[in-house]
Amino acid sequence: MQRILSMLIFCLGLAHYPVAADTGAQPEITAAELERQIHQQINRERQNHGLSQLDRDALLAAIARKHSSDMASYHFFSHTNLQGEDPVERAKNLGWNKKKQHDPNTWAIGPGENIFMNHLYDKVVTTKQNGVKVKREYVWKTQEEIVQSTVQGWMDSPPHRKNILSPKYNQQGIGVTISGHEIYVTEDMF
Repeated sequence: MQRILSMLIFCLGLAHYPVAADTGAQPEITAAELERQIHQQINRERQNHGLSQLDRDALLAAIARKHSSDMASYHFFSHTNLQGEDPVERAKNLGWNKKKQHDPNTWAIGPGENIFMNHLYDKVVTTKQNGVKVKREYVWKTQEEIVQSTVQGWMDSPPHRKNILSPKYNQQGIGVTISGHEIYVTEDMF
C-alpha cells in the first residue's frame, strides 16, 4: 500500500510539473522564405474574401525591406522612421513615383503599410535551482508558425485587416529582417 501511495504521489507530481516543449536547436529561418510565405498567406486571405491576389512588386519589397531593416537596426517600431518620414515619403525617397486614381477626386501616390514584430521563439523556459537560474531554453517557432502568427496578428487588427482586404490594392511587397530573436515585418501595398 505504501508503494502504491508513493507512486500515486510521484505521478501527481509529474502531472503538476509538465515536461517542457521541444527546446532543441534553433530552426533555420530565412527572411526570403518568410517573405514568400507571408505573401502567399495574405493572398489566401484575400481569396477567401473574394478578392484578387496581390502581385509581388520588387520596388515595394525593397521599400518594405529597408523599413524592416531600419526598425531592427535602430530599435524602433513605427510607420514613421527616425527621420520623421511616413510610408509615402520613404517610398518616394527610394524611387517610388507611381500614381493610381481611386475616384474622380482621389489619387493614391504612395503605399499602404502594415508592420508587425514577431519572435523566433514562442516562449522561454528558465530552470532554477535554489533560486538561481541555471538554464534558459527557447521553445522555437517553426517557419509556418511565424507566418501564421504574423498574418493572423494583422487579420485580428481592424486597420491592418482593412489594408489586407482592400480591393484598391493589387501590388504588394513584403520585407523581413531577422535581428537576434526578433523578426520585423513590413508589408507595403499599392
